[in-house]
Amino acid sequence: MKLDKNPSFRKLAAPWYDSDPFCLMISILAGLVFSFSIAGISVALEHQQYRHYCWVPITVMSLSGILLVINLFRILSRMVNRSSEEK
Repeated sequence: MKLDKNPSFRKLAAPWYDSDPFCLMISILAGLVFSFSIAGISVALEHQQYRHYCWVPITVMSLSGILLVINLFRILSRMVNRSSEEK
């Protein structure tokens, strides 16, 4: 009889913040913040008095972009792992 490689008592429960729906929701919100910061950069560059504060939306855009890439990579890697497990 072949032993199961991953018996059920050894499987770790994933925390709620690492679930697929939560990662998808975070990715959508990060995309919205990313687009909002692009609008903030354009407004800051249009007005001469706000050009010195252009670093704020650039920082927000870079942080939300990093979060978006990390979450999308996490979701895509799970989809690839699931498809390879099904085969």
